[in-house]
Amino acid sequence: MFMAKTNGAKPEYRRNKYAAPVGGIFIFLAIVGLVTIIFLCLRFTQAMLDDTGEKERFEKTILPVVMFDPVPFENVQDIDPLFLLRSALWDTLLGDKRSSYQYDSLGRLMVPASDVDIHCALLFGPDVHLQHQGFGRADTAYVYDESTQMYYVPTSGEVDFYTPVVEHVVKKGDTFTLTVGCLAPLNVFTQIMTDESGERMPEKYMIYDLLRVRDHYQITAVRDMPVEDPNRELVGLNSNTAAQ
Repeated sequence: MFMAKTNGAKPEYRRNKYAAPVGGIFIFLAIVGLVTIIFLCLRFTQAMLDDTGEKERFEKTILPVVMFDPVPFENVQDIDPLFLLRSALWDTLLGDKRSSYQYDSLGRLMVPASDVDIHCALLFGPDVHLQHQGFGRADTAYVYDESTQMYYVPTSGEVDFYTPVVEHVVKKGDTFTLTVGCLAPLNVFTQIMTDESGERMPEKYMIYDLLRVRDHYQITAVRDMPVEDPNRELVGLNSNTAAQ
């Protein structure tokens, strides 16, 4: 009976011998998995909060409009025709095909009107149509040749432009509402408009409404900052993207 008890205890002893190590391995793998999940969640959250790239894309999109300090509008059909033309032309000049355009004998850049039409549709939608015409002062005239349907752009161009700083983005579906700080053209007065860090301060803030259409954004409205908004001073300081 003594031997039987001894022989019966050995298998039980062996099973208990490996139970702790195996259990430890599973606990270790569980901890590793948990740490991995936490790390991936942190990386995902960081990527969601770091919207610098998105803001830069918005700034690039609205630059041809902000630069001419537009009058607020709720409908793109109400935009001044000359303003539309200037914005669409400059969107073309800032586009990827700029390097493919040639110069005439006077050193002016030759831009096809068809390219300007394309950029107008991208910027304001396909229902907006341009009234092609020349404009500008004698020394910086943008000449339009109707026979060749070509714009001749002076290389000296215009230099007094506003530039945008997107400070706040609110997303609702495919609609994006941007709080945009407008930096005035540099001169002796605007150079002293800086904050404590020495960065230039916006001369004013505007609201830009954009619609995402496939791989690009269209501007649908430009509005004044609501005066009655009690958070007006805070809106421009908030750099987070709010999704609704």
